[in-house]
Amino acid sequence: MRFALRTGGFAVVAALAAAVTALQPDAAPQSSSLSAAQPGDLPADLALVPADAVGFVHVGLAELWKNEVMDGFRKTWEKAGPKALSALDAQFIPAPSSISRGTAFVMLDDKKKPQAVGILAFSAAFDPAKVVKLYLPNNTTEKVGSKTVYRTPDHEVELYFPDDKHIVIGYGGSLNYYLSKEPAKDGPLTPAIKLAASGKVLVASADISALPIPPNAFKDVPPEGRAILQAKQLTLAVDLGADARVDLRATYADVAAAQGAEKAVKDLAELGRKELAKSKKELEDKLYDPKIKSPRPPSDLPEAMATVFGLGAINRLDEILTDPKFITRNNTELALAVPLPKELLVVGSGFVALGAALVLPAVQKVREAAARMQSSNNLKQLGLAIHNYHDANGHLPQDIVDKNGKPILSWRVAILPYIEQANLYNQFKLDEPWDSANNKPLSQVMIKTFVSPNGAFPDKPEFGLTHYRAVSGPGAAFEAGKKLKLTDFTDGTSNTIMVIETNDAVPWAKPGDYPFDPKKALPKINPVGAQKVFQALFGDGSVRAISTAVDEKTLKAFFTRDGGEVINEKE
Repeated sequence: MRFALRTGGFAVVAALAAAVTALQPDAAPQSSSLSAAQPGDLPADLALVPADAVGFVHVGLAELWKNEVMDGFRKTWEKAGPKALSALDAQFIPAPSSISRGTAFVMLDDKKKPQAVGILAFSAAFDPAKVVKLYLPNNTTEKVGSKTVYRTPDHEVELYFPDDKHIVIGYGGSLNYYLSKEPAKDGPLTPAIKLAASGKVLVASADISALPIPPNAFKDVPPEGRAILQAKQLTLAVDLGADARVDLRATYADVAAAQGAEKAVKDLAELGRKELAKSKKELEDKLYDPKIKSPRPPSDLPEAMATVFGLGAINRLDEILTDPKFITRNNTELALAVPLPKELLVVGSGFVALGAALVLPAVQKVREAAARMQSSNNLKQLGLAIHNYHDANGHLPQDIVDKNGKPILSWRVAILPYIEQANLYNQFKLDEPWDSANNKPLSQVMIKTFVSPNGAFPDKPEFGLTHYRAVSGPGAAFEAGKKLKLTDFTDGTSNTIMVIETNDAVPWAKPGDYPFDPKKALPKINPVGAQKVFQALFGDGSVRAISTAVDEKTLKAFFTRDGGEVINEKE
């Protein structure tokens, strides 16, 4: 089931829903109780939601922006000045400052196929014709009854304008089904729609009983979980009024099912408290470690702050789980109320810039670690591809040569079928150079497996590049003119480096690897990301980090497959 919106003009329209601008609230927040919604006239956007849809989510963007928890963000935004904010409004249609609410829902058509629709509401009128011209160039129109749907051959997004303050957005023909009949006024989603009209920041609801869930979908779920998942209707609401809280309501078929779910939730809450206790002890052990020497270096501050904040958060969560009002049941309805620590939200929004500055070094370290892990995975995929090629062809891959023995395509082209790029491989002419008329556009494709996330690139590369280069030369894992086998690695595959990661990116389809000559000094290896280590793929498929300070003798020993050297990795 896929509702991903494609790139294009609509992406800009959708982005307006997240614009942090000086929004005008349409309704003041009311009571936080899920049962507090009162009947009455619905806002125009909510009146467009069919009450018999199977799923629904509504976000009061204006209410959220004006709320005190956003005070810090809002004040920082307004510091840009009226001129900057006016310029932003003038550069987009509709004006970003007029975005008010966002709504989305899913219907099931007659064939039980999901049809997704979104609605954006604005506080100021706009010209629909200008929106269509800007976001759906080359559009076509179709009449669905008396309503006009705008489409474009460029992507599957479609628009309908009920008036000059609302945009209804469909995908892949969903508007045809939606507009073919008037929205149902009564149905399973009626209470949730009215709840959204009461001014809640966020309301989401799903008619679970209407979803085409296979009978055995939950067979592997523990009994406690199955009891909770038997709900017919789920509704969630977030209120940022006087008592900020999250409310979750589940409706069951009968009292017995509701009682079973209640017991299951309480059991899970108790289990959660036990897990929290374990996490609390771990954080306390870290913070109160007698081995810590004070004062600690500034680089430890983000982690120490996170530890203290984590302890506070655990204590707050434990208080929530032990609150008798956390779980309540009224006949067939089960309700969970989770208070939000509003004072922390307010402080957090006001000091977000300071927090970001303090956490930035830690975040950067996490990003670098994640990038290293991704690069390590890339190298492992290359190792697996090399081994699979060896098994299929009886020898390791090598550069593809012309009739005169001149390399014209890299060994990386040869392993394309083994990294899920068989379609690309089949388009190459293997008797032509990598940059021939046929092969050039293929060589311009950027392949994720060949790229290190931390690696550098030129501003506008003409060809697809790679940061992974084989060690090639006399006695190395790759040697021109020789169809090597793994049995030729008499030093042991675990002692022989095949491919290295380097910041010196090269076109991946072009023959060109790390040149190795055991009789000459080794060319400098530039690690990616200004690191002091480079990652290396060994013949056995393992990946290890090698220090740039390693002795050249040791590195040469790693680069030979049959040199007979005794390797001391500590050198």
